[in-house]
Amino acid sequence: FYKAGPKETQHINYWLTDNCFGDYYTRKGLNYAERELMTFCYLAAQGGVEPQLTSHAKANMRNGNSREFLIKVISQNIPYIGYPRSLNALRCVNQAAAEMKKDQDSK
Repeated sequence: FYKAGPKETQHINYWLTDNCFGDYYTRKGLNYAERELMTFCYLAAQGGVEPQLTSHAKANMRNGNSREFLIKVISQNIPYIGYPRSLNALRCVNQAAAEMKKDQDSK
């Protein structure tokens, strides 16, 4: 991933890879499903990061947090993140689930 994209921006991908995956994802204490769930919640609350939210919705599902579970998490967070961001998160979960189904059907 860090070698992807235009040469002039590859350093940003490198920093992201080194920092997030070389540090945060190697820490002990939380399993991958728990880490992905926290990341999903933070991105949903932040808003304006729907491509990343969709990607982390897929990662959640790959790590055992089902679509139905993510919908329950979104529902629980409505009082904190509001309806617009909750609806965006729901759209991202549905998009991620559809993309994963399409990928499975093509195999």
